[in-house]
Amino acid sequence: MFAFFSILVFLFLVISGHYFAWHLCLSAFPSWHRWRFWILSAFIAVTFIFLGDFIWLHQGDSAFFRYLYVFGAILFGLLSQLMLFGFLFYLHEILLKHWTGKRLRCASLQPRLVARLLLILAGLFFILGTYNAFLPRVKTIVLRGWPEELKGKSFVQLSDLHLGAVYRPAWLEMIVRKVNALNPDFVVISSDLFDGSDEHLSEFIPVLRTFSPVTIFVPGNHDYYIPAEKAQETALAGNLIFLSDAAINVDGLEVIGLNYVNRDDSGLRREIKNLGDGQLTRIVVNHVPVDQAEAKALEARLMLSGHTHRGQIFPFSFFTYLLYGRFSYGLENYEGMTTYTNAGTGTWGPPVRTLLPGEIIRFVIE
Repeated sequence: MFAFFSILVFLFLVISGHYFAWHLCLSAFPSWHRWRFWILSAFIAVTFIFLGDFIWLHQGDSAFFRYLYVFGAILFGLLSQLMLFGFLFYLHEILLKHWTGKRLRCASLQPRLVARLLLILAGLFFILGTYNAFLPRVKTIVLRGWPEELKGKSFVQLSDLHLGAVYRPAWLEMIVRKVNALNPDFVVISSDLFDGSDEHLSEFIPVLRTFSPVTIFVPGNHDYYIPAEKAQETALAGNLIFLSDAAINVDGLEVIGLNYVNRDDSGLRREIKNLGDGQLTRIVVNHVPVDQAEAKALEARLMLSGHTHRGQIFPFSFFTYLLYGRFSYGLENYEGMTTYTNAGTGTWGPPVRTLLPGEIIRFVIE
């Protein structure tokens, strides 16, 4: 029921967003009214190119459709900002009409200036959002109160890289350089490493092999769209440790990778392979920020997640908060267990981030 409601809300936002963007452009430049049909048609075409090629890329791949998807994704990122600022302009009109009791006209001076200012802001937010999408920041989190023998150790969390049509091997090389420069003891990729089809995943294998530390990969929903077998094959070829409902001892820490889609009919998780006797400090990796109680039952000290992208493009952060509450982003505490939900190193869909840059999280135990 909630999924159906979410789809309805998404469709409403997209349809109304086209009107807001269209209305903003015509209000900023009244002379464009003669082309109003073509402007609206162009906005709709951008959406169809983006969504259509997104579906195509999950069915197969070709250079033409890959480049067309990237082109459509970038334009849709710009359109999303026009939608947002178009909504703000529409809200401005309603409020001003309520306060003055007068109907505003597109040709009047004040709304034209406001609309042009909002168009400029939409463009600036798009440029900043694109910058944020491709240049993730390194953020350090200090973990205190851990066993004495672990002090001085560090590890890195990456999440939601979505390697594929948009994020290419050259971008991954930049990420690897940033991670290797931090000199961590190991790296955890909390899912959604890949995106799109499986036909060009081999391009990433040589770059994946250049991670200096041990690198653990826990699959997420987009890795299953590849499908999962191909994602696992590529990860193993890239010298990554594939962890799905399994545990591994890494430098004195036990890392447990939970496959969040792997449930039996009763909703309980299947047996976790290679689970130790509980003597080592445990870190649970679960792509979606749910099942905190299960991680706590495993006596984990830390749970790492991703998936939400922190909404990526405003106002979708509100929806991720509605779905996951306080665990939708950042550092939290669940009954004494620390949790961290990564905003994502890459992006999904439009390569735009309007809220904050992508993240490379460095955890240091002190």
